[in-house]
Amino acid sequence: MKKTKLNLLTSRENYQGIEKIFAFIRIFFFIQLSILVVLFAFLFISAINQNSKIGNLLSQKESFLESLKNKEGNEAQLFYIQNKYQSLKDFLKEDARSLPYYNLLNSALSKSSESATLKSFLISKNRDVTFTVSFAHFDELLSFFRFIESDKFLSNFEKVSLKSFSALGDSKERQNYELAFTGRFIELHEATN
Repeated sequence: MKKTKLNLLTSRENYQGIEKIFAFIRIFFFIQLSILVVLFAFLFISAINQNSKIGNLLSQKESFLESLKNKEGNEAQLFYIQNKYQSLKDFLKEDARSLPYYNLLNSALSKSSESATLKSFLISKNRDVTFTVSFAHFDELLSFFRFIESDKFLSNFEKVSLKSFSALGDSKERQNYELAFTGRFIELHEATN
């Protein structure tokens, strides 16, 4: 073959060594390119899988939030019931079981005078009691003084004392008399109630 053009930039050295180097470089780049294509395909597939998992989790989150929103009223009711139950437990710890003692005092008052009225009644857990008895007439008050000194009345208490006496009313004909007592009841057992 006849050369019509001269290449002045190249010299006449051994090009076969350089061609081998370029062949290795080309093979190296093809290997690198194939590794990058495989790596890109793997990352693309894993990204698609992650996106589908995230989409599923987001839809699950939405459904949970919706159900939580629907059950918010129920949760408030359960919280209210829990608070009421705790209050009941606290009350039962401090409860004096006042009904048997109230009935005991009321029955003792009914034995004394039909017109003696139990106006207030307060009992503690330790059976300490404060109560007020009112009377419409002075004669009833005097008969009650005799009764509170009797064993029928005093047998209901470990100790009892008169706290105050007051006469309430606007005229002598319309007076109301009150006696306030403090004391401690005897202990009543559940079997006797």
